[in-house]
Amino acid sequence: MSNKKSVLVTGGAAGIGAGICRRLARDGYAVTIGDISVAEGKKLAEEIGADFVKLDVTSPEDVEAAIAGIVSKHGQLDALVNNAGVLSQFGPIGEQSIDEWKRVMSINLDGVFYGMKFALSQMIKQSSGGNIVNIGSMNGFRGLVNMGAYVPSKWAMRGLTAMAAVEYSQKNIRVNSVAPTTTQSSIVDEWIANQPDPAWAVDQATSMNAQPGMVQPEDIANATAFLLSDEARYITGVTLPVDAGALARMANAKEQNAVK
Repeated sequence: MSNKKSVLVTGGAAGIGAGICRRLARDGYAVTIGDISVAEGKKLAEEIGADFVKLDVTSPEDVEAAIAGIVSKHGQLDALVNNAGVLSQFGPIGEQSIDEWKRVMSINLDGVFYGMKFALSQMIKQSSGGNIVNIGSMNGFRGLVNMGAYVPSKWAMRGLTAMAAVEYSQKNIRVNSVAPTTTQSSIVDEWIANQPDPAWAVDQATSMNAQPGMVQPEDIANATAFLLSDEARYITGVTLPVDAGALARMANAKEQNAVK
């Protein structure tokens, strides 16, 4: 068994998840990448010296088996990063299909619950406790329109994070969340490409921010690594925005900054 701390990163094959995996591997973790994208996941695992497990977060059996495999190999599960997630179809709630609602919730919320359930069940057995970081969204703080099931799923993730943090605070287990603004990733690139006016989509993706430019996966990875570290040992139940100042701005995304 390795002396490295073990971590499972769901949705770790690409985008924000891949950025997190790379950072944690550099930090000396024994990383397990969990993803439905086998080819991408195996390629990244080989690149950074990690393990890969095919993982569908909507399947509690898959999640339980992935964690059991890590415990079997490393003796315990030190950390979990619940990163797997999807965007919802663009449009108001009244136009969302029930199937789309269920699809988004099954990944963005049920998948997080399954990860937390099985991780916490293991971590509570360990004298060393454990650490969980959920990757949410700055849209979990505001009623952004036309985001269908996505916004409610991220609000609910914040509630799960806070509740678990308090429930397990006496067991040397910390639970936090990171809330990115729009971050460069394959999901965002695909969304932009599929819009009737991609230039408009890029503007929409960044105009809500106070700072210029687009947040990168490594920015989210840095915040995640901090929350997992001993430097954050008295931080639990927090959702940390990495939002380029979006939440500090006025609600109108077109409002110009006061200082240029």
